[in-house]
Amino acid sequence: MLDIMSSAADAIESYNSRLRATSANITNMSVTGYKKMFVSFETVMNNVYKSGTAATNNEGGTNPFQSGGSVAIANTGLDFSQGDTQTSSGLLGLYAQGRGLFIVSKDDGKTLQYTRAGDFRVDSNKNLVTASGMKVFGFARNNGATSGNLAPIGLTDLPLTKTSGGNTFNLTFDDQGVLRYFRVVDATKGEIEYLPETASSYQIALTTFNNASGLTMLDGTTYGVSAASGPADTPVAPGGSAGIVLPRTIEASNVFYITETVDAVETQRALSASLTVVKMISDTISQFIQKVS
Repeated sequence: MLDIMSSAADAIESYNSRLRATSANITNMSVTGYKKMFVSFETVMNNVYKSGTAATNNEGGTNPFQSGGSVAIANTGLDFSQGDTQTSSGLLGLYAQGRGLFIVSKDDGKTLQYTRAGDFRVDSNKNLVTASGMKVFGFARNNGATSGNLAPIGLTDLPLTKTSGGNTFNLTFDDQGVLRYFRVVDATKGEIEYLPETASSYQIALTTFNNASGLTMLDGTTYGVSAASGPADTPVAPGGSAGIVLPRTIEASNVFYITETVDAVETQRALSASLTVVKMISDTISQFIQKVS
C-alpha cells in the first residue's frame, strides 16, 4: 500500500507543477510578447511481475502480469507559436513575424537577453529601450549600408520629429526594421509617406535559436540562453531566415484563456483523483492499525 501512496504523491507533485504553469500563463495573458509554458507527462516505475507468454498450438498465450506506475514530468518548455498582432501605443513598436527574437541588454551588452516584446520606447538618455528599460540592439547604418556589428540603438542624432515641406514627420521603423521618418497621408486608406533615409541610422537586429523552447525565462519578458536552447545564431537584419518585422505593431501573448482554463480543469480533476487515492490508502492503513492494536 505504501508504494501506491508514494505513486499517488508523485502524481500530485507532477500535476501541481502543471497547475503552476497554467496559472502563470493565465496571469501573463495580457503581457506583450509572453510565450506560454507547457508541461508534458510520462509514466514511470511501471511494475512488471511476470512476462507474457506466446501462444502455442495447444494453448493460448498470456499477457504480462503488470501494474501501472506513477506519473512524472517528461518535459517543460516554452511555446513560441506566434501571438496576435496589436497596434503599438508608440510609433517605435515592432512585431517580429517568424522565428526571430529581438536582442536586448541591461548591462550595455555584457550580457545579452532575447525577447519578442517589441513595445519599445526612448529613455531620458535617448536610447531605444524595452518597456522594462533594457537597451535594444541593432546595426548602425551609414548612407544606406548596414554594418555587421551589433550595437545599442541610440537616438541622439535622430530627433523624434522632423519637418519637411511644411509637414511633420515622426521617427519610426519601416518594414525592413530601419529607423525612418514617416507621416500618415490618409488614415482611412492607410496611406503613409517616408522621407529618404538619413545618412546615419539604425536597423533592428534579430536572432534565432535551434531550440527556442529551451530558453530560460527571465524578468522583463526576456529569455536567456541555456544548454537546451543552444547558442544564439549570428544576428541578422529582418527579411531572411529570422523573419520579417511589422512597424508600429506589437505581438500579444500567445496564451488563450479558454484553452488554459480547460487544461486547468483537467489537471485539477487528475490532482483530485490522486488525492482521493492517498486518502483511501491512509484510511485503510488507519483501519488496519486499529485492528491489530
